[in-house]
Amino acid sequence: MEWTETTALLALHAVPGLGPRSIGALIESMGLATAVVLEPEKAAGLIAPRAFDLLQRADLRALALEQISAQKNCGASLLVRGEAGYPEDFEHLESPPPLVHVLGDVNLLTTERSRIAVIGARACTAYGRSQAARFGTGLAFGGEVLVSGAARGIDQLAMGAAVQSQGAVVAVVGSGLDCPYPKDAWPLMERLLQEGGAVISEFPFGAGPRPGNFPRRNRLIAALSKAVLVIQATRKSGTMNTVNWALQLGREVFALPGPVDDIACSGTNCMIHDGAGIALSPEEMLLDLNNTNLSPTQSEQPRVLELLQEQDLHPIELARESGIDEEMVRLQLLDFELRGQVIRLPSGHYHRCGPKP
Repeated sequence: MEWTETTALLALHAVPGLGPRSIGALIESMGLATAVVLEPEKAAGLIAPRAFDLLQRADLRALALEQISAQKNCGASLLVRGEAGYPEDFEHLESPPPLVHVLGDVNLLTTERSRIAVIGARACTAYGRSQAARFGTGLAFGGEVLVSGAARGIDQLAMGAAVQSQGAVVAVVGSGLDCPYPKDAWPLMERLLQEGGAVISEFPFGAGPRPGNFPRRNRLIAALSKAVLVIQATRKSGTMNTVNWALQLGREVFALPGPVDDIACSGTNCMIHDGAGIALSPEEMLLDLNNTNLSPTQSEQPRVLELLQEQDLHPIELARESGIDEEMVRLQLLDFELRGQVIRLPSGHYHRCGPKP
């Protein structure tokens, strides 16, 4: 195998303990990644002693070959910093990843379509679960690309709802693409790939989930997203790490309000107190972000409300009569109910009430 810049980067990237900051420092000082792998002894003094020791002891050629083989077996694409297709959003990070592995549609990382991250607590309540599904569905219908960390709880619930609504999802994982974590998220990630989504990682193949990986993953979630929505989180939740990255990068941050005596909502309520946008519905959030795909014109009454003017109807009947997807009908009904425009009857039918929109 002859060294190229790409194979050299793959080798350096796979050295345990050699992160984006160290690789960036080496290339800045020595000019090329190939210069580093050909003469690693010249890296002395350029990086921390422990990282230099790991570089010196590594079998760089074997690491490169392992990565090339794993990439081929996984069917992943490789995006290299400085080359076409590499997400420009990552360049705003202090230490951009030197390369990114991608399964699925790489264009979702550079598309002009806006991307919104939906994140939150693993240990979520019934309220959090229902709202994650509501916003995941609504943002998908609004044409947004949903960005997720694929963690248990809010992350998976929101991305699952988006996938169910045939929305595009980008999952950013904190391990190698061949070592997905959590493992129970993989069936969902396979479904999102089938729906045209993408799964990405900055970690080499073979890298398992480590505690330090997730803050690194979080910075990519924030960088990719136009806005970050937190559905439910405590004050000390790891979710706040992503929020801090979003604020540093100048991204918009929204939070879902919750009961003031519910500790599961303490973090999101504090975020709102500190100035985060209030996420009352997918429609209003998209309006705040200047996306009007879900919003009728001011002179147009939603078709669902028009039908309910005539008689009480079940969501299935409303979907059939309006020609609107049933999931979208249920989403609209939920928002109309919160606005006091409809009520749900014990029979499951909806009744029109309150002021016209």
